Amino acid sequence: MTDAAPAVRPSPRWKLVLLQLVFLYLLGLKLWFDLAVPPMGDESYYWMWGQHLSWSYFDHPPLDGWLQGLVAAVFGWSNFSVRLLTWLSLAGTLWVFWLWSKRLAPDDREGWFWHSAVIYLTVPVIYVMTSFAFHDHLLLFFVVASVYCFHGFASDWEAGAKHWRKLYLAAALLGLAVLTKYNGVFLGLGYAVWVLARPKLRPLLLAPQLWLAALLAVAIQAPVLYWNATEGFASFRFHLSDRPTANWGRPRFGQVLDYLATMAILMSPVLFLSLFRIPFLKPATPAESRAIGLAASIYLGSTIAWAVIAAYVYVYFHWNIVAYAGLAPIAYRLIGGRVPFLLHAGFGLVLITGAMLSYTVTPLSLLGYSDKGAAASYGWPELAVRVAAQQQAHPGSFLGAARYTYAAQLGFQLHDPNVAAFNPVTSQNDYWWDASAHTGEDAIIVADRVFTIAEAKKRFRSVEKLETMPVVRYGKIIWNFEIWLGRGFEGAAK
Repeated sequence: MTDAAPAVRPSPRWKLVLLQLVFLYLLGLKLWFDLAVPPMGDESYYWMWGQHLSWSYFDHPPLDGWLQGLVAAVFGWSNFSVRLLTWLSLAGTLWVFWLWSKRLAPDDREGWFWHSAVIYLTVPVIYVMTSFAFHDHLLLFFVVASVYCFHGFASDWEAGAKHWRKLYLAAALLGLAVLTKYNGVFLGLGYAVWVLARPKLRPLLLAPQLWLAALLAVAIQAPVLYWNATEGFASFRFHLSDRPTANWGRPRFGQVLDYLATMAILMSPVLFLSLFRIPFLKPATPAESRAIGLAASIYLGSTIAWAVIAAYVYVYFHWNIVAYAGLAPIAYRLIGGRVPFLLHAGFGLVLITGAMLSYTVTPLSLLGYSDKGAAASYGWPELAVRVAAQQQAHPGSFLGAARYTYAAQLGFQLHDPNVAAFNPVTSQNDYWWDASAHTGEDAIIVADRVFTIAEAKKRFRSVEKLETMPVVRYGKIIWNFEIWLGRGFEGAAK
């Protein structure tokens, strides 16, 4: 068996057109969301990282924050500029898919590309994380690009060629993935599993270049290591021991089941069930065989690791996103026939459309599930106007909010990167906001029924509710924000 694929008939033009229409629909939804929806909680929060550049940050590594700072400096503040990087990372990911098409389907590049692109974007968790300006869109690009390079290196190695530059490039991209978000480390775990499991790759363990490549990926984390060393390892402690949802003393296996069930739904039941086909797939070429083995190693390594963690910490659906991205090169082959493809795409389109409508039109419930935070994402431009008026009516007052995301959302609307956050858990806001500079001052504070004034109240001599602002969509009140006056800021909580 050679790396050359058996000749196949190219996909008919009508099928490509249908795939392109679905693709354009998904891009249209994304563009509508970008233009219509003010930056949501974490989007605004990470944007503020770019206004307070640091070697690293409390919640995550720094790369996305650095890039957001660059975007703000070049393009200014707007709904679209906050999400500009999501378009660039998506374009990069699609470019890598096009490269994969030459390697895995040279006789039907367009068919492979458009099928793979639609399958990828109709994975609900991937579409959402590709659209929102969280760190994940950047992580996805680096994962897909690194996997392509590592697969190429392995192909050369098994053919007797030693193209170390491909290995170093894969390692550098792995390092950038981890510099974007800590769970990028599970890509490295997948590589290790594959090298150990594939006999032809095991001799790599004796090659010093492999360990130099690993060292390169680690060296890229220098800013994170430096920040943690100078801040009492705060980020590492938060993720490894101090999370509010952690239960290190006693495993909760219900959390594992919740994690697995949520994963099966949000990567799409069709794609999840298709994973059981992997042991029975008959690769057409050695390149496809390697792609299947590599993708399976990444998926299993990451998924099993998170399942173990889920027994002790509540694992959110997107934390295992490295595993889903790792399947991208073989997703088309996994899903296979027309009916499974239509079921996968249809399921994804329904969930994705419902999610986008929830954020752009009005909060919705789909199959009994709803994002409880969607309603609180509405009304921020109007709320900012009311807050600015209250601040003008109370000269000398500073601005604050009962949650770090609210502080960032309010700050974005008012172009103020220094809104205080009075939430009970630590955030990066605690590192850049100087509480001592505001001792004795009054504050205008945003709260609501979920994130109440209680925590802020501990830090002021007294508090008084100034007004309640209802958020109305189509004649229905979907949320209520509260604007409070805090008198005499006293610093640390009493």
